[in-house]
Amino acid sequence: MEKCPLGIFSWFGYVLPFQERIRLIKEAGFRATSIWWEDEDQPWPMKKEAMPQFVRDMGLMVENIHVPFNASGLLWSEQESERNKIIAAHLDWLKDCGDHQIPVMVMHLTEEGHHPAPNDYGLESMSRLVRTAEELKVTIAIENTQRSDNVPYILDRMDSKYLGFCFDSSHYNLTDKQDFHLLNNYGERLVTTHLSDNDGEKDRHWLPGQGKIDWLKVSENFPLDYRGCLTLEAYPTVQEREDSALSFLEKAYSRAAKVRDLILAKP
Repeated sequence: MEKCPLGIFSWFGYVLPFQERIRLIKEAGFRATSIWWEDEDQPWPMKKEAMPQFVRDMGLMVENIHVPFNASGLLWSEQESERNKIIAAHLDWLKDCGDHQIPVMVMHLTEEGHHPAPNDYGLESMSRLVRTAEELKVTIAIENTQRSDNVPYILDRMDSKYLGFCFDSSHYNLTDKQDFHLLNNYGERLVTTHLSDNDGEKDRHWLPGQGKIDWLKVSENFPLDYRGCLTLEAYPTVQEREDSALSFLEKAYSRAAKVRDLILAKP
């Protein structure tokens, strides 16, 4: 099997039917995609439950689903009723993974504007989710977002082969810059990636090479034994949007391949 197959998020910035986006992802050369786990509405409605099999029918891997993160900060809440509500939503999404043969669920530990400090309440929330993940044999990947301490807090306290993390390079550049503690300390628990670039100011979702991230340093700190996909979570700039979706995807594939080359060139 190809080492580190290349993937891209199924939403890549062009308003097109889901089916067309998947077709273009395949045409551009990608091997995998990940799905935002909500129904798509107008102008081309499609139920989320129909998406995984369509992707597989197109010959692509369904790498994971990314679940909604509204109110995810309540995982750490002192109020049991608030925690129970957000836990229940994630338990339903884990069951969806089991029902639709989706191996990984990517989730956030916080939401925009609400980044509570890690605490035992969040640990208990995640313990409940991991127990179900283990029963279903679905892996939870917690994504690094606007705090640099919550992913390590959970991983240090929970040892399960069904719990790992999603490395988001753009978020990491905003919180940690050139300190690669997450990859260095927890590389063996890396499950998937959200690769994109930024200017160090905002989460731009640019293609690798268009911002300030040092991809050579990323590659130098990337775990040697990683066996998952290298997946982009990138959108076109205003200028790139003037070209076709396929042109953007072909450029995205080329940039992802360059990152993979850097990683695989490590001695």
